[in-house]
Amino acid sequence: MDVANVFRADDTNVGDWHCAPFRYFDLGRAYLDILDFEPSTEGHDESVKALADRHVVLGGGGLMAKTFHPKLAHLAEQRPRLLSLVAWGIAESEYVDRSGGLVPPYPGPLPDYMSAFDLIALRDTGGNLHSRVEWAPCVSCMAPAFDKHPKVTRHAVIYEHKSIPIPIDGLDRVSNEGRSLESKVAFLGSAELVITNSYHGAYRAILLGRRVLAVPNMSKIVPISPPAGNL
Repeated sequence: MDVANVFRADDTNVGDWHCAPFRYFDLGRAYLDILDFEPSTEGHDESVKALADRHVVLGGGGLMAKTFHPKLAHLAEQRPRLLSLVAWGIAESEYVDRSGGLVPPYPGPLPDYMSAFDLIALRDTGGNLHSRVEWAPCVSCMAPAFDKHPKVTRHAVIYEHKSIPIPIDGLDRVSNEGRSLESKVAFLGSAELVITNSYHGAYRAILLGRRVLAVPNMSKIVPISPPAGNL
């Protein structure tokens, strides 16, 4: 099966880097960074050429956001050239306060361009779930790092988004910067309580069975609980 994978290929953000399904399933190794998905100034869209006549898997990550809406709309326009178009474990990230302020949940509908997708599976819960949408957790739960059982050695730690520091002193902290999932999982698992404003920080701490205090500087962190009956 000829598959191309589209996600935010940011190797400086451990959450983005490890949330693509092809890392855990046999979906080929070809991928495209969503930031590169736009027509060139010469009118020759290299991204379209790379995806034509393939099954395209978008995800994961908080891609339904202001930064990515034009790029996802452009991707959706290419559906007639593709064998199929699937969204796997994506999410909204409409509200962000990089100054550290708190944001409300995003109550809005799916973007119109999502109607071009053959299958939609969101990691979000709540109002966005309807008859065309499935729920699927971030696929990074399949990572071998979660087969280990870190020992709790401290009460609380801070795991912060690299661009939004959490203003609490006196606790050990790391950010989501970097690409080593194993080291982040070991840190998250070392504490009874994880204070975080990172979606993947909260998600991965929950996978490890740790208590989580989520700081909603971004709306994508709010709908992290699974729908009833899925766990």
